Amino acid sequence: MSIFRNDYNKEGPGVYKDTAPDNGFVRFFKVIWAKFGQLVILNIVYIFACAPIVTIGPATAALTYVLRNFSQGKPVFFMSDFVEKCKTCFKQGFLVTLIDAIVAALIYFSFMFWSDSSIGIPSFFRPLALVVTFLIAYLVICMNFYIFPMMVSFDLPLRKLIKNSLILAMYKIWHNLAMILFTLAMIALCFVLGLLAVPIILTLLFSVICLFNNFMVYPLLVKYVAAPEEKKTEPDPEEQVFSDERRIK
Repeated sequence: MSIFRNDYNKEGPGVYKDTAPDNGFVRFFKVIWAKFGQLVILNIVYIFACAPIVTIGPATAALTYVLRNFSQGKPVFFMSDFVEKCKTCFKQGFLVTLIDAIVAALIYFSFMFWSDSSIGIPSFFRPLALVVTFLIAYLVICMNFYIFPMMVSFDLPLRKLIKNSLILAMYKIWHNLAMILFTLAMIALCFVLGLLAVPIILTLLFSVICLFNNFMVYPLLVKYVAAPEEKKTEPDPEEQVFSDERRIK
């Protein structure tokens, strides 16, 4: 046999039975290393896809879908699947973005209103109102961490997406804080670098943040959204969390 020709009939080294899988933190950096070029392309495509404004939600759903598959080691054709998911999630993605915009405007005006000392409101009531407004803003931000991974993973109507996202945002405080701190750290890095951060913003910022969030969120969805439904003996087709044809969309 030629020394320049591989013997494909020869058994490989295989995988040890007791080898423990890498934890999420290690796998996160392994994915960045292995998929670096695709992360850059996805980040650029995502920015262009968000340009019409009304497509921000669908584009975020598409980015979430591809990066969720990256985080779980699932096969994905990252460009064609990105475009396809933009189409299939357009309605829900657009509605979520529209609701976000309306709620964000209400929160902003609430902060302005309660912060205005010229308004005749008892002094003891103003700090309480500001704290409540801040908590609402916190919950809305955290709900967005969960709603897009849920949207692209399970067949749920919008009202259930909102309900489940609110529940997870209320109870998974440490996960919320980890995602908020990571996002703030990336944004702070860009501010510190100034104009030098432009290449990072254009090539990695959104894809890396979304990848990190998928590593944090998807195991929770499998545990708290998918698992309870799997225990049902006769699920109602209208109430199923995911379709019978495919669990992962």
